[in-house]
Amino acid sequence: MYPPAIAVDRPDSLAFVMAASGTSLTYRQLDEQSNQLAHLLRAHGVQAGSSLVLVMENRIEWPVVVAAGMRSGLYVTPVNWHLTAPELAALLAEAAPAVIVTSGSLAASVNAALPENHAIVTLCTDQIDGFAHLATEIASQPTSRIADELFGARVLYSGGTTGRPKAFRQKLLGVHPSEAPTRHAGLVEKLGIDAGTVLLSPAPNYHAAPFTFQLMTMAAGGTVVCMERFDAAAAMTAIIEHGVTHSQWVPTMLLRILALPDRQSITLSPAHTTAVTSGAPCPIEVKDEINAWWGPILHEYYGASEGYGHTYISATESADHPGSVGRPLGGTRVHITDDADQLLPTGEIGRVWFEPPASSAYVNSADTTTTSGWKSMGDRGYLDKDGFLYLAGRESFMIISGGVNIYPEEIEAALLRHPDVLDVAVFGIPDPEFGEQVKAIVELRESVEPDEATAAVLIDHCRRHLATFKAPRSVDFVDQLPRLPTGKLNKKALRSPYLTTP
Repeated sequence: MYPPAIAVDRPDSLAFVMAASGTSLTYRQLDEQSNQLAHLLRAHGVQAGSSLVLVMENRIEWPVVVAAGMRSGLYVTPVNWHLTAPELAALLAEAAPAVIVTSGSLAASVNAALPENHAIVTLCTDQIDGFAHLATEIASQPTSRIADELFGARVLYSGGTTGRPKAFRQKLLGVHPSEAPTRHAGLVEKLGIDAGTVLLSPAPNYHAAPFTFQLMTMAAGGTVVCMERFDAAAAMTAIIEHGVTHSQWVPTMLLRILALPDRQSITLSPAHTTAVTSGAPCPIEVKDEINAWWGPILHEYYGASEGYGHTYISATESADHPGSVGRPLGGTRVHITDDADQLLPTGEIGRVWFEPPASSAYVNSADTTTTSGWKSMGDRGYLDKDGFLYLAGRESFMIISGGVNIYPEEIEAALLRHPDVLDVAVFGIPDPEFGEQVKAIVELRESVEPDEATAAVLIDHCRRHLATFKAPRSVDFVDQLPRLPTGKLNKKALRSPYLTTP
């Protein structure tokens, strides 16, 4: 994303809009304000190769900070703003930032996480003691470009809100921002992202998919409509009010939209021609329902936040290959191996590997070369005869019962087909005889009783659609499953109480 590339020809075109408030930035404003921030950072001695950390909710200042970092040669590092102060402190120790930009509501956590005697530039979107006020500080800076513009790099952290933070830093390419290669060029082409694109971005900006899709859209000169927070009804309203053409979701969001009361009476926008789901495999039934309601517009892509590779499948291809997450994009190749790292034939489940292309521009600093080997994120799946990838589940949540591998996602998909089920999680719990047994945690639709009779109905449903040994041995009910702000299920937290030894 390089704002001048758009601002020169279309300065008054909208770059970024907050969905609820309507607060917006034109490309001229984005260019000028990001230039001012870049000058401010240089004045504080922040040079190319330094890290800029964003601890911020979805706000109008977000693209300004990102653009400033990306045109200053910085490692732009958005982090999960739900982290506690100790968790944030561990991340900051790893990131070693030269500058942190935060908001008033998060300033206290940031302040508590800062190392003693730090020399970090701390900026806040609100006027808070101990922080420089972002708007005030940049107001006196020039709107011209800094003399040493250099294309920055993206940094993402894995691990969510638990565990030791692990950074994935894309390499600094050493080029001017105007010479930067297109991100996910194959995906941009498949989805038709261009200057006319109006993208609805409903997820937290720090997550890989919304962060990347926003950069892709603004690089093309389109408009990002950013939701302050996800709400199913508000999302449908935003599509109409803002003339949204493209939208990016995780499957949980689509489930919430499908659960809206009287959803068939919701007016659909003819401008909304492209929807994308990612973050987790989208259940077949969810895709079918969305496509039946919105038209065949739901595309899916799967890939590593680390940037090792991606697969893509269109709405049309999904009809012919139900359950697939698609074929690899660009020069990326996908391989399936057994536990001894031997290649498996078509149709057999094993570990999923990406082989990045040698020509890949966006690679991580930890990767010694772009041809140094295959990369895996711990997913299991298989390829069909046409090269389409199907995911079976995460290795870390694979259930081994009586020596047999059972994949939770298959059972979750079966339960989601039952009309009483709104959301579901399946995992293994200790079993004295078989090692593990299958446990299902279900969120029911309104008016359905969470009792033993309902549990029996759901178990019988699974037995009729799956092999008997895959059916849950027991079902528990919750009012709402614990989803992370990204929409991903916090299965580790959900499973933890069942692993506690009495």
